[in-house]
Amino acid sequence: MKWRIAVVGLVAGLVVGSVAGAISPVGRGASSASALPLPQAPAAPAVVPASQRVFMVADSVGLGAKTAMPKAFPADWQVTVTGQPALFVEQLVSKYVQYQPLSMFGDSAIVAGGYNYPYWDPARFDRSIDLMVNTLKAKGVKRIFWVTMREVKPQYFSGWATVGANYQALYLKYPTANASLRAALLRHPELSLIDWAAVTDQTGLTYDAIHLNPTGAARYTALAASTVVSAATRRPAGTVTEVAVTGAEGVPPDAAAVSLNLTAVNPRTGGYLAAYPCGGEVPGVSNLNFWPAQTVAGATVVPVGVDGKVCVYQSTDAHVLVDLNGAFGADSGFIALTPQRAIDTRSGPPPQAHALTPVHLGALEGAPTGAFTAVVNLTVVGGTTGAGVMLYACDAAQPAQVARNIAPGSAQNLTMVATTDANGDVCVKVSQSVHVIVDLFGAFPPEADIHALTAQRLLDTRTSGGALAAGAQRAQQVSGLVGVPGHPLPTGAVLTVTLVGPQGIGFATVFPCDASRPNTSVVNVVPNREQTNSVIPALDATGAACVYTSVTSHVLIDVSGWAGTAFLPVVPVRVLDTRVTL
Repeated sequence: MKWRIAVVGLVAGLVVGSVAGAISPVGRGASSASALPLPQAPAAPAVVPASQRVFMVADSVGLGAKTAMPKAFPADWQVTVTGQPALFVEQLVSKYVQYQPLSMFGDSAIVAGGYNYPYWDPARFDRSIDLMVNTLKAKGVKRIFWVTMREVKPQYFSGWATVGANYQALYLKYPTANASLRAALLRHPELSLIDWAAVTDQTGLTYDAIHLNPTGAARYTALAASTVVSAATRRPAGTVTEVAVTGAEGVPPDAAAVSLNLTAVNPRTGGYLAAYPCGGEVPGVSNLNFWPAQTVAGATVVPVGVDGKVCVYQSTDAHVLVDLNGAFGADSGFIALTPQRAIDTRSGPPPQAHALTPVHLGALEGAPTGAFTAVVNLTVVGGTTGAGVMLYACDAAQPAQVARNIAPGSAQNLTMVATTDANGDVCVKVSQSVHVIVDLFGAFPPEADIHALTAQRLLDTRTSGGALAAGAQRAQQVSGLVGVPGHPLPTGAVLTVTLVGPQGIGFATVFPCDASRPNTSVVNVVPNREQTNSVIPALDATGAACVYTSVTSHVLIDVSGWAGTAFLPVVPVRVLDTRVTL
């Protein structure tokens, strides 16, 4: 337990002179110098405010971090950890929560139970979740954080074959238990997740399949502390945040649109962000979709609104980051459209694997006639096995590789700049039967100086040079390759960046090589989960872009377009970070 200590000289209400006179032998002729030393009152611990008190109840896995957990929080926080191995959640409630005095609790509580999941009775686990949450609420807790269970995967646990059948049956049900926790978020607005399951697809964290070794305990507690501390200042669901974009890095006041990267950090539930010109209505379509507790980024091109601002709507409690990558000038030809949904296959059966699904963008209100360059947001809702997805003009050759791979069960986005065919159509192709959503956000006429290409791969470190080490950066030539002109130099390029097999929690960013690395990101990752995003970066004076990654990872870079005078490049800059801008 940690306490902030205040040094107190005397017990309140006593006066120094009266104490000295009372104990000094004055009547015996002794001088005041010979008085006995004044007794010191013991230092009393200051009361730690409720906002900085954390109560944690855990079974054996969480108790493996009992010593490390208080150290992970700021020094002036009070962290109490209690519990017992091998207990069901309802037993943790009755033995270690109900009897505790109210003074033990503060605004936040962490629940690290569930590894003893009653896999034969999932409804019992749902009831125990509700019991735990309601009991903590009765203790005055405002924010409750439940640590998801590590989902044991044989490829990350060499001892799987030696685990008994009963334990294998239990371990294989942890995904079901975590699904119950995600469902409980909708029943309990006080509940958030600390998503340990999302960051444990690697070896070296446990002694066995689940119990933490020192490395695992350090990462477990760092994740818990960062989640709890940042949650207190998340902006609430329904918030619209105004972001000034003109004037930043020289973006002119009459800019038609800006190229942005949106990032959701520590969202309480699954949800979305929608960016639009301030002064307009919140659109009915999204730019970025995410899962609970996920940090995920998505690119977009947004028209500039009233007073040179764009607005960002969030559907759930979350922190929001906005990075500016460039702009399109008033004479760029950019056609601002009210974001519109062109196709959403969720109303019927999903497209079949390898079949072409035409999307008639030209039929949407405001879209140019004939062929044009479209700015679209492609969203894929992954099935049980995930899928690779492509989007390209229906009369064009199929790209050599997918635009991105979608993880099973997730909804992931990719902003694309794509040329339509003469009918204003693009086609979507998926490698597995999954649902597809395509939204149109803007357009350029054929004469605009921005040019979509059939996607071509520029870099694949799996076959060239090996994984990029954590903290390293690599220059990648863009101009003069695969259809991108070398002279005159393009002002920017449409790139897709993918991290494959990342070895930790981290991010990558892209920027012109002749500039200092900016405090921005393009892709956010967790261990061994592939992630992709697009970006329109400025190129340096040689026509190259640099990629930096904070974690060791393979890096793929594809180019699907380039821009000339239509694009006004900037060195990427962060224009909003709600974690520090309150």
